[in-house]
Amino acid sequence: MKKSKVVSLTEAMQEVKDGDCIVLGGVVEDRRPMGAAYELIRQGKKNLILLAECSLAEDVLVGAGCVVGYRGTYSAIGAFGISPSTKRSIEAGKIVVDDIGHTDVCLGALAAMAGSPFIATRTTFGTDVLNPAYDNVAKIRNLARNPKTLPAKKYVLMEDPFYGTGTVQLHPAMRIDVLIIHVQYVGEDGTVRIDGSLVFDHFAAHAARKVIITAEQVVPEEYLRRDPNRNQIPCTSVDMVVELPWGAHPGQLLNFYDMDIPFLTEYVGKARTEEGFREWADSWVFGVKDHMEYLDKLGASRLEKIRALPPFGYRPRMRGGSK
Repeated sequence: MKKSKVVSLTEAMQEVKDGDCIVLGGVVEDRRPMGAAYELIRQGKKNLILLAECSLAEDVLVGAGCVVGYRGTYSAIGAFGISPSTKRSIEAGKIVVDDIGHTDVCLGALAAMAGSPFIATRTTFGTDVLNPAYDNVAKIRNLARNPKTLPAKKYVLMEDPFYGTGTVQLHPAMRIDVLIIHVQYVGEDGTVRIDGSLVFDHFAAHAARKVIITAEQVVPEEYLRRDPNRNQIPCTSVDMVVELPWGAHPGQLLNFYDMDIPFLTEYVGKARTEEGFREWADSWVFGVKDHMEYLDKLGASRLEKIRALPPFGYRPRMRGGSK
């Protein structure tokens, strides 16, 4: 009898080890695994290395002192501004940063999916991404629990040997210790269905040693296989499944709920200072024992105000406030 992939959030997050290189799926404030990030903080994870971006989900981990390194691109929470905890930590020298290009993040994941150790690109030519003075990959590699998860070199330049078009950058494939993605639906065996933007999660799933899916609903595999063209990640690539309703709050999830703008505004305001972040975390992370208590604290009326309405897939609102 095969072991069920459906586990509790607590059990799933125990798979993340101190010093792991992790990717949190989604982008900015859309489809972020916030419930998983809160649980990582409660479990006291340390020395994590973030890959890809440092936005909403990552910023709370940085603020809680769970992170020592960040290798990726984009450090902001959309319209809410620069990621406040990340900004503070970089300025204080608490985390090491190695910048790579937006497209190169996606290309690195694509190379991993294709089984290639690298991919040729020119997307960051003319930028400081290729400036040796800002190359910190070796520093971050030395901080990782498994240094081989990160490349030995940031990039290699070479001449195009096929068409003679000039210099190209060889960009290493992405490797990930643990990938955590929040989605709308996942099957009991791990088949994933994502509504809206996939970002590069369907590539990254093939770059990770372990893939954990949190979802609004765990559904029978038979239901997902009725329309296989709408599924993006195969069950064979998924290790664990967690049912976690409202698991992307305070971010948005297409067809389920919109952003909780007052919550995000409060977070960004408080997280500008270390004391403010601690106050926020004491209330919303450590002040509840688990995700269900978090939802109870938010309250049904607050959650109903952001529930998505058909046919929009989000909650229509007037400019600058709730409708």
